[in-house]
Amino acid sequence: MDKPYNAYSFGRHELIVERKAKKKIKDKLVFILLFLVCNLSLFLFLRSPLFTIREISVEGIDKLSLDEIYLAMSIREGMNIWKISPPELKERILTIPRVSEAEVDRILPDKLFVHIREKYPLALIPYHGYYLELAPDGIVIGIRDDYGGELPLVNGLLWGRMDMGTGISDRSRGEVIELFLEVLETNPSLPLAEINVENPQQIIVYTWEGMEVWLGNSDNLAKKLEVLQYINHRLLFQENDPIGGYLDLRIAEAPVFRPMKK
Repeated sequence: MDKPYNAYSFGRHELIVERKAKKKIKDKLVFILLFLVCNLSLFLFLRSPLFTIREISVEGIDKLSLDEIYLAMSIREGMNIWKISPPELKERILTIPRVSEAEVDRILPDKLFVHIREKYPLALIPYHGYYLELAPDGIVIGIRDDYGGELPLVNGLLWGRMDMGTGISDRSRGEVIELFLEVLETNPSLPLAEINVENPQQIIVYTWEGMEVWLGNSDNLAKKLEVLQYINHRLLFQENDPIGGYLDLRIAEAPVFRPMKK
């Protein structure tokens, strides 16, 4: 038998449901309000003078100046530390040709730390009265007014436009020079005073003592230079006088030294 309809119970149930719905809406509104207040407070806190950059510390520079680093980063003291992006600043610094590696870190609340590793030159290219510094990756990283005699000179290149941050435009000879740079990077004590690549099939180098060395082409170059270093050490002095002549190293396994006739 069906239960009799109870309008009072039904109405009370509807009222309870309605109150629960209103409470849920109220709770959501309170949560949204608190969320907005918290975010606004955080936003205002992060923009407070507490996070104003007061110090930019740069370490690892030698040839580069602080002004060059600041100019590349395009930031200054007084900016908000949260408005900068360390990865973006790193990319900006790496656009400087002389920079090999860079790291940028925030040191809260008001310091920025920059660590830089510079590239170093392995050879010099005489160029219109100046000397271009070549880094191990074959990129021009600097210009010198004079020659100090501490790095090998590169001669025999076909002249083209050579700017800071670019490689050797004469690619057929530039690739040969890049092979030399690879060997020099691992063995900077090689006795190379001059590298002449005018004829890439007949490369000629000169030692610091003035000995001329024929290397042929760039095949097996690392081995040829290893043999050159060994022979140069053995022939460096004879009766306390430097030996003159030329060394034929076109075949690394069969070197031939020919002294100059007196």
